Amino acid sequence: MSSSEASISIAHLVQQLAKMSAQREQNELEHSLLELISVLLPDHRIRFYSLRGNDQELQVHLLHRLDKVDGYRKASTGWQPPDELMRQAILRSDDDPTPWHLDGQTWQVIRQRNRRMALLLLEGQPLDEQEQGFLAAIVLIHENYLRLLYDAERDMLTGLLNRRTFDNRLYELLSMPDSGYSLALMDIDHFKQINDRYGHIVGDEVLLRISQLMTSTLGQKARLYRYGGEEFAAIISPRTSDVGELLELLKQTIAETVFPQVGQVTLSIGHVRIERQPLPANVVEQADKALYFAKEHGRNLVADYASLQQQGLAKPDSWPQGDIELF
Repeated sequence: MSSSEASISIAHLVQQLAKMSAQREQNELEHSLLELISVLLPDHRIRFYSLRGNDQELQVHLLHRLDKVDGYRKASTGWQPPDELMRQAILRSDDDPTPWHLDGQTWQVIRQRNRRMALLLLEGQPLDEQEQGFLAAIVLIHENYLRLLYDAERDMLTGLLNRRTFDNRLYELLSMPDSGYSLALMDIDHFKQINDRYGHIVGDEVLLRISQLMTSTLGQKARLYRYGGEEFAAIISPRTSDVGELLELLKQTIAETVFPQVGQVTLSIGHVRIERQPLPANVVEQADKALYFAKEHGRNLVADYASLQQQGLAKPDSWPQGDIELF
């Protein structure tokens, strides 16, 4: 390669790198990563897999593919166990994070906060030393940027998604007809009294422990958000057969947990099916009305907005506006 060709190639790489750093959504960031690698390795077929599970229960999910013939295509194969070679590549990366080439395939694991989160598969000729160095550097930049995105969309105390991320997701769902998702708003009962009696450090510990219980109980069935203060939100998957039953389980799990110094803590929950609305505030208001009903009728309850409507207990002019806290 001549010096002018090398300069053009490096300039193209830098341009693609700048494009990748402009992304604000993880899906688009992954797409830009593939495009950047394709500039470096134009003759390789590239696959991007999401990873989950521990060493014994590894699963992979093909999300993106890019090659010279077909260009970029978004893919979705569903979660499935990796084949033996892929599994070997994933586990090997724990001891050696550098690219690994075998049988015409190059494997590179991507991490987020020291946790395996994705896998790149490149099919083609083995990489030379310079190409391996470029690939390792690109992946490191991608990992650093993932950390920035993670921090931007997460609540720093609980690690749950934050209010801004919730608002963006709700806008997306409202544009999807009959998405089947549900929204739950959840509020810690008498939380102000916990702060006043035990102090804010203990209050923060309660918030953190409840967020952990929410994550372990709802699992893959919901995306969890810290909505504000002691209030949380969950956007529940349409694959959940009984939303009310799932939320009752969460309520019971928290009520049966002994919190250090505090003892018992309870949760009030209101939920509603997400349907097409003019504004996200309409859906939030419906869940908020159900939550208010639960708070007003004894707390430690799960209330369904649709059921309240059927019983004539949820009327547009029957609920106060603003703060739902009752202390």
